[in-house]
Amino acid sequence: MVMLHTLAFMAGTAMAMPHLMNDPVALRNARDLIARRADHISRATQDPLGVSKAETNCGPVPCPTFSEADQHITLTGQPCPGLNAAANHGYLPRNGIASIEQTVAGLGALYNLAPDATAFLAAYAIATDGNLAEGVWSIGGPLPADPISGGLLGTGQGISYSHNSYEGDASIGMALVKPVFPAGGRNDAYTNHGDAHSLNITKFEAVYALGGPEDRYTLDKFRSRFEAVQDESIANNPYYFTGLFSTVVVVPAAYNFVINLMSNHSAAVPSGYLDGYNFKTFFGVSGNPGSFVWNRGQERVPEDWYRRPSYNPYNVPAVVEDLAIGYAAYPNTLKIGGNTGKTNSFVGLNVADLSGGVYHANTLFQGNNFACFAFQLMQQGIPDFLNNAILDLGTVTSFINKYIGGYVGGLGCPQLGQYDLGLFDQFPGYKYSPTGPATNYKE
Repeated sequence: MVMLHTLAFMAGTAMAMPHLMNDPVALRNARDLIARRADHISRATQDPLGVSKAETNCGPVPCPTFSEADQHITLTGQPCPGLNAAANHGYLPRNGIASIEQTVAGLGALYNLAPDATAFLAAYAIATDGNLAEGVWSIGGPLPADPISGGLLGTGQGISYSHNSYEGDASIGMALVKPVFPAGGRNDAYTNHGDAHSLNITKFEAVYALGGPEDRYTLDKFRSRFEAVQDESIANNPYYFTGLFSTVVVVPAAYNFVINLMSNHSAAVPSGYLDGYNFKTFFGVSGNPGSFVWNRGQERVPEDWYRRPSYNPYNVPAVVEDLAIGYAAYPNTLKIGGNTGKTNSFVGLNVADLSGGVYHANTLFQGNNFACFAFQLMQQGIPDFLNNAILDLGTVTSFINKYIGGYVGGLGCPQLGQYDLGLFDQFPGYKYSPTGPATNYKE
């Protein structure tokens, strides 16, 4: 399923980190991860649902050991209204405007999100909804216009108003750090007057209930919820649309990010656990079921919280593998299409028609096909979402490829012409693009 290149990527990553070579424990852990992933990939091909149900909160490969010194997070500062958990504690700039370097350093330190995944996510946000000239993106609404250029060089709407370019319909939640964790209980943008970032407490409560009597959230529980959320959107949002990188990759990845990056770790549960207390705290929710209250701007890291271990960062191969496992385990969640202006009018499209016959539904999860399909879908969709017409497509594409090209280049993806994105024109949600208020940015 996914993918021999993953193993080569992991091996190369281990060799590229000199501290691993000098630390026999870290090196042994790295080798164990590679061996475990090879076994995991083999089993996932044969029994994806079984693998999904058995997966730990550390993702495709378990975290076998725990180190308090390595994983404990020291909280600094107090939560600031209007900012998310990472910014509230100083892991991102408190004004919500971050560069790639700041994003990589901050999310790596707090969540152990790997540099490859963090840099790509930030670069994509900058290119589609940020400020390419200054190399920054916003975890909230529109960035301030440059006083000299007046925004001519590409000041974007920020992640809060990135519908279809970054944010998409049928997410299970509001953003914790918006490009990374859109999960927990938010509305589709069209059904909420363009606001897809505020928490809907009713939807949050439905997600909270997934914890069950055991008070534990898992990757499989969130994946099993995805189809129900899609059906709810189809039934209530006449502009429901899915088929771009935002909805085929980012939305389901958000489900996985919450489990992989928000779970607490301990010596008893080294692969991590996410319970109701930690879930509520990260999303700024207080109270109990039936009386939950969303405290806007009070998203914070729980006290006595331990991140995933340094020897197992959540990297691009793990992200792609988790996506493929979810789709293979719950195939009805891989939807491409949308409503045609009325609720319950969903029309699905064929992967083969969209890709000009290069990919087919029955072979999409063989070899590296899904990874190739996902990243080529991202590249093909860039022209639709350049945040300013003056920007050169080649410049933007080169900027993004700088951060993902090495990974994609090793996949051996087939050559293809243009995806037939004209097939999406029948769906009004494809072109729906709300804009944020000028007052959304705050110093």
